[in-house]
Amino acid sequence: MWKLTFARTIAAVPVVLLVALCTFILFRFVPVQAPAAILGDSATPAAVARLTEEMGLDRPAPIIFFEWVAKALQGDFGRSYVTGRDVATEIAHRIPITLALALGGIAIAVLLGVPVGVLSALYRNSFLDRALTSVVSVLLAMPGFWLALLLVLLFAVQLRWLPVAGYVPPSAGFWPWLSRFVLPCFALGLGATANIARHTRSSMLQQLDSQYARALTARGCPRSRLVMRYCLKNAMMPVLAIIGMLTALMLSGSFVVEKVFSLPGVGTLILDSINRGDVPVLQAVIVVVALFIIAVNLLVDIGYGLLDPKVRPE
Repeated sequence: MWKLTFARTIAAVPVVLLVALCTFILFRFVPVQAPAAILGDSATPAAVARLTEEMGLDRPAPIIFFEWVAKALQGDFGRSYVTGRDVATEIAHRIPITLALALGGIAIAVLLGVPVGVLSALYRNSFLDRALTSVVSVLLAMPGFWLALLLVLLFAVQLRWLPVAGYVPPSAGFWPWLSRFVLPCFALGLGATANIARHTRSSMLQQLDSQYARALTARGCPRSRLVMRYCLKNAMMPVLAIIGMLTALMLSGSFVVEKVFSLPGVGTLILDSINRGDVPVLQAVIVVVALFIIAVNLLVDIGYGLLDPKVRPE
C-alpha cells in the first residue's frame, strides 16, 4: 500500500503544476487588470501604468508565474485586489466550512445510498425494490437548490427544528455549530444518495448473478455471509469511484447550497471574487480546490488497493 500511495502522490505533482499553469494563463486574458481593480474606475492611465510597474506586472509572464509558484509553495498566495487581505488566510478561514459541508454530505449519501442499493438488489422486482427505485428517481430529478428550499420550508419554517440559515463557529458550542450544517448537508447529500443507491444496486445485481456467487450458494454458504463478505466487497469497487467523483463535485460545486444557507465557505468566496474580478483569490482557490480533489482521488486509489490487491504495484 505504501508503494501505491507514493506512486499516486508523485503522479499528482505534475497535475497540480498543470492546473496552476492553466489557471495562470486563463486569468492573463481576464479583462479586469490588477492595477485598475485596485485604483478604481477613476484611475488615470498614468496611475495605472505606475502601479503596474510597482507591482511588477510589466515583467514577462513566465517570470511572474514561477515567482507565484515559489511563493505558493511557501503558503503565500498574495493579497486580494479588493480587500487587501492575505489570500491564504482568507482561504484558511473558509475551507473548513466547505470541507465540513462536503464531508457531511458524502457521509449522508454513503450511509443512506449503500443500504438502499443493497436492499433493492436483494429484493429485486419486489414492492420494496420498486418503492426505493421510485424514491431514487425522484431525488435524481430534484435540483439541489430546490431541495434545499424544501428542507428549509419544512424543518426550519414549519417545524422550527433547525435554524434557517447562517453560520456560527465551533467555539459557540458543538450543537449550535452542527445545527447549521444539518439541512445543508442533507440538501447536498440526498442527490448523491440517489446516485450511490442506483450504482450500488446495479453492481450488487451483477455480483449476485455471478458464477462465484452461485458456486458459493451451491456449497451452502449462508446468504448473509455471501452478501456481506463477498458480493458487497466486490460491488463497492465501481461504487467507490462514484463516491470519489461525488465528493469532488461537492467540494467544487457547493456554492449553490452555501448561498441558500448563507454559509461563508469557499463556494461563496468564488462567487464574490468573480463578481469583483479578484484574480489572486480566484487563482489561489482553484489551485487549493484542485489539491483537495487530487487528495480525494488518492484516497479512492488507496481504497481500490484495499479492496482489490491486484491493483497494488508489485
